[in-house]
Amino acid sequence: MSRATERTALTALFAMWNGWTLSVMAANRTAILPGGSTNAVLRSGPFRVSRNPLYLGLIALDAGLALLTPSVWALLFVPVGVAVLRWGAIGPEERYLAAKFGADYDAYRTSVRRWL
Repeated sequence: MSRATERTALTALFAMWNGWTLSVMAANRTAILPGGSTNAVLRSGPFRVSRNPLYLGLIALDAGLALLTPSVWALLFVPVGVAVLRWGAIGPEERYLAAKFGADYDAYRTSVRRWL
């Protein structure tokens, strides 16, 4: 399989995964953009297997493209991206959700892993 085909397949998988996630969010009328109000703790679709399916899709795309790019620098920046998401976005989001939904979010957090 050529690099172009691999990149296309990876991009298609990313689009399907994140499209599925966004459709579940839209169907539940909850915030899609950061900073928006969350109306419910989502447990369906990709939220059954990951508390952060959008970020998981983004990291998978980043890692996959880095592996397909003949550059060690691209690979070295994958963990940087993970760290930025973990502490810059996921941490604040989890604190917000815990404060807003209390025991409901705590139960979800103990039953579904952050990534996979």
